[in-house]
Amino acid sequence: MDSQPVFIGMDLGTFKTSVVSSNGTRDSLFSAVGWPKDHVARAILGRDVVFGTDVVEKRLALKVCRPFERGALKYLDSSESGVAEEKVAEHIEAARLLIKHAVELTRPKSGAPVFGVIGAPSRASIINKKFIMDVASDAFDAVVIAPEPFTVAYGMNALTDALVIDIGAGTIDICPLYSTYPTDEDQVTVPLGGDFVDEAFMRLMGEQFPEAELSTNIAREIKEKYGFVHDIDEKAVAMLDVKARPTEFDVSGPLKEACLTLVEPIIEGLREVISRFDPEFRRAMLSNIILAGGGSQLNGLDRLIEQSLEAYGGGKVSKVGDSVFAGAAGALKLAMSMPADQWDQFRLQTQSQSTELADAA
Repeated sequence: MDSQPVFIGMDLGTFKTSVVSSNGTRDSLFSAVGWPKDHVARAILGRDVVFGTDVVEKRLALKVCRPFERGALKYLDSSESGVAEEKVAEHIEAARLLIKHAVELTRPKSGAPVFGVIGAPSRASIINKKFIMDVASDAFDAVVIAPEPFTVAYGMNALTDALVIDIGAGTIDICPLYSTYPTDEDQVTVPLGGDFVDEAFMRLMGEQFPEAELSTNIAREIKEKYGFVHDIDEKAVAMLDVKARPTEFDVSGPLKEACLTLVEPIIEGLREVISRFDPEFRRAMLSNIILAGGGSQLNGLDRLIEQSLEAYGGGKVSKVGDSVFAGAAGALKLAMSMPADQWDQFRLQTQSQSTELADAA
């Protein structure tokens, strides 16, 4: 090796990407890329590409792309996720730029090889994983793709008799851990997530309060601040414009109904996973269910899942302590635990992927 390598763990989320580095840095940013709409916007912004909070704050002057929206490229192919044929190249370029920028945020030492583990949805296809490796080859000297729930479990030392439910913006991943690396057949990926809750919330608000002016970003902010699924007398009040005049709305009903859309798919996924194991293994796993990802923070979700499992003998559900960095921290721990000769092999594979990508271009 040229010098001491820098290891990076990355949670490549549909809505937010998190990175943690062996040099002690960590950061997160929106999984979106913005390009100035015209030369005026370019001159004012002073950049050809915009990342992070600036994508949201300057979005009126930008052409914005969320490359992994609705599970695109990471889990579903472009046609399944609804990406128009003419937009595929744009999504691929946005994914490449996003990963490269996320690595740059960790400020790796110049000249040091950069080795990384990136989390991907549990049932991502070989094609999806190859795509992620392709677009990551600009930023990494060697890269490995691992299931997102596994990286969470690895970081928590929860690799035996556990079930991880990783609720992201585009997918819900359910992964059993039983002292070995999980196979694709063991895991379940549900093509739903926080983005779908936002859409349901906006639709329900439109039905109940058609006069309220509500954007996707505002809907997401309300969900992240107040989202709940429990039966306690919860009240969520938001200030929304009505013909440009701020007006108070009790959004509790539409918000709860939207958040509840995630519960049944999670329970169905759990049923599917545990049905594959003998009864004596099921009990241990159901006693150690871990909720991860942004959706894990919905108030009451852990208790509601426990109630739903009573018919199956009950279960115990807990939440990760840090929903933003748990996956990235676990990915970093996994990267640093791999022996040097294994990274040499991964380096050759990544270089091969990079060559294939250049040839294709």
